[in-house]
Amino acid sequence: MKTIKSEPNSSLKSQVDEVVDVLNDGGVVCMPCGGSYRLLADLYNEQAVMNMMQAKRRIATAPSLVFVAEEKMLEQAAADVDASARPLMDKLWPGPLTIRFNASREIPKKVRKILTKATGKVGIRVPDEQLLRQVVKALGRPVLVSSANKEKKHGSASPAQIRNTFFGRISLFIDAGDLPEAPSSTVIEVKNGKIKVLREGNMSLEQIKAAL
Repeated sequence: MKTIKSEPNSSLKSQVDEVVDVLNDGGVVCMPCGGSYRLLADLYNEQAVMNMMQAKRRIATAPSLVFVAEEKMLEQAAADVDASARPLMDKLWPGPLTIRFNASREIPKKVRKILTKATGKVGIRVPDEQLLRQVVKALGRPVLVSSANKEKKHGSASPAQIRNTFFGRISLFIDAGDLPEAPSSTVIEVKNGKIKVLREGNMSLEQIKAAL
């Protein structure tokens, strides 16, 4: 497992290039996202997705999260996008708002089956973090994202725990030190202008309704 220390004066471009190279090669990357570390894999690479699942012993009934770099990448991950969700994406992305959609038919069949087993849908968002957005944009494809801990275990904010848990399982670790706790994203579904909150988080229902 290669480790890169993320310092305030670190070159963003060099980190992006390193991460994209690993993702293009089908590797699994661990990097900071909000108040925890996340595992990333190329959504369109079946073997990379399976490697990530096996690394964290992820159960098939866990909801899936996908990052896109911008709204125009959405169709690579989602199908049947309700028109009433567009204003939310326009105004609230990037941000801590995850919206669940049917999975795109462009996603490899085996991956799509795994991701939709829990809820029939995938959660999608554009992350706040500039590094993550640039990685996904440079890759040119959505990435599958999961918390950096084994199923039902803690430790996703600690580099020491990350190294202990995933040594030999991930290709690259972007180490930003111990991360301060941060709220989770709000998870919703939108249909015909109606919002269903599936998980309360860092974005209030009032903020979401104001964007419609």
